[in-house]
Amino acid sequence: MKKEKTDEENQKQARQKLWASLPDGEVYHAPTTPDDYFNGISYDISPRQFGLRVRKHDMYCELGGPRHRYSSFFFIEVVEEEAEIEDGRVEVIGPEIKEIEGQSLPFGFWIRYYGKDLTEDYLDLLTRWTYFALEEGEGWMLLNTRDTIWLRLHKKTAYKHEFKHLGQAMLNLCKIQFPLVEKADAKILIATEELGGAKRTKEIIDNVCIPYWERADEKASEFSDEDVDTFYGCNICQTFAPSHVCVVAPDRPPYCGIITWLGAKVMCDLDPYGYIFEMPLGECVDRWGGEYTGVNEKIHEKSNRSYKRVVMYSSITYPQTNCGCFETIIFYIPEVDGLGLVDRRYGGDTPLGMTFSKLAGLISGGLQNHGYCGISFRTPRSRKFIRADGGWQRVVWMPAEYKHTLAEFIPAEMYNKIATEKDCTDPEELKQFLKRVNHPVVALWKNGVEPEPEPLKIPAPNTDWNQEEEQKAREKGKKLLQ
Repeated sequence: MKKEKTDEENQKQARQKLWASLPDGEVYHAPTTPDDYFNGISYDISPRQFGLRVRKHDMYCELGGPRHRYSSFFFIEVVEEEAEIEDGRVEVIGPEIKEIEGQSLPFGFWIRYYGKDLTEDYLDLLTRWTYFALEEGEGWMLLNTRDTIWLRLHKKTAYKHEFKHLGQAMLNLCKIQFPLVEKADAKILIATEELGGAKRTKEIIDNVCIPYWERADEKASEFSDEDVDTFYGCNICQTFAPSHVCVVAPDRPPYCGIITWLGAKVMCDLDPYGYIFEMPLGECVDRWGGEYTGVNEKIHEKSNRSYKRVVMYSSITYPQTNCGCFETIIFYIPEVDGLGLVDRRYGGDTPLGMTFSKLAGLISGGLQNHGYCGISFRTPRSRKFIRADGGWQRVVWMPAEYKHTLAEFIPAEMYNKIATEKDCTDPEELKQFLKRVNHPVVALWKNGVEPEPEPLKIPAPNTDWNQEEEQKAREKGKKLLQ
């Protein structure tokens, strides 16, 4: 406990040091009186804006995203000392919006909140309500979270926007929604080359953001699905994926990565009639796959009665629907009867012959795509990661960088048996690779002179599995983990 406290204190000091060391910018003092919170802001903030997608030809400017290998950040922290925060202070380090037309730049939003009763238990809630300034802000596109963040601003509304007013909106929206916030300030870093570019933002991510996030994630991982009698559902993305419902469980964070089960619980307790709602488990139909009568009933109700079943720990049989906010995709590769992973950071082809973007476009929109499942960047760390499909023993391909990131969570005996783009992207070459390394999926293939994969007959989206084929899929998953 003492060591943990020391580590936490060291992290706090490192954050303070980096915060103070950032270059000076233009300081704006946002109104701190509730009646004046939104004075000067000329763009609309409304749920009608949620989920906006800004295409390249409509883009005024771009912040973060794939061009900079997702080296930007949106960092929110809870500060314990009131004196550390100058309420309403927004500092813009770098150019304003009017100066970056047509440009794509790495960035960092660093938001700090203080309240005498505010703790890190409210971090997910603070994150969501801060994001509303962009998610519901006229003309803004926001995708992902943390260090995979990606923003675009539409040409038609760019004239209404300034970074200083965006900072004002973020701070004051959170104050209105959550009275425990007493003080807030922000630094907005638009990382031009003169300011250090992606190298500067990556330094902050590595030294400040990741240690803070990992500590919060570790706390959330103390719970397991067996420890609770209620999961939570989220349907905020139904504005653009009308039948999508996300199930939030201790062992399965939502696709967007914004909240955890603990965060969802806090949000539901504070706003029981909002877009986060309880999912009583009911009877356990399949403990191994993670299927519950109560979850199925709630999903059927909240998905406009579009689908009836979800198997929590499967990407093949009755996976969760895909909205479009996912950070990573699990996909079935029939040529080898295995599963691949691809994250937003990877821009090349997968063994399906598609990039992440093309694959995401194919499976988004709220359908239940058997064999294709969006997940959070951190979901593969889960103890129950695709357990019904065979877990890591079913994974045959993933990008090298993502594989390196997850190295400590991949079983040691599997690490060198999972191919990357450095080994192959062609399905036939992948098949030969799996034979050469004696990957566990080869044991699922038909016996003969040469073992050959026997792919599953995966049904069309939003349709039911043939019972015999579903049973075959389940047996394959269990065989790999025996």
